[in-house]
Amino acid sequence: MTLEPIDYNGTPTLSFRQADEMNGFTKGTTFRLFKHSGDALQEGRDFFYFPASEYGEWIETLRAAGKVYRTSRHLVLLTREGYERLQSL
Repeated sequence: MTLEPIDYNGTPTLSFRQADEMNGFTKGTTFRLFKHSGDALQEGRDFFYFPASEYGEWIETLRAAGKVYRTSRHLVLLTREGYERLQSL
């Protein structure tokens, strides 16, 4: 599977959907791992958070492109470092 990262200000990132698909996980697995990571992941270094109230249009564009789950309301994008850190937990 060829996976095109989502560019955020020059940083390649992955959505939870992309990480699930890349690893052959069922929907929601990466989200659950993220929720259980606690303070191990740091916003701005390991992930970026985008609330729907401010980024709704962009989230909809990503949803239409199949890069995020159709049910995603808010968006979390993992950086390479965050993805690797999440894998090691």
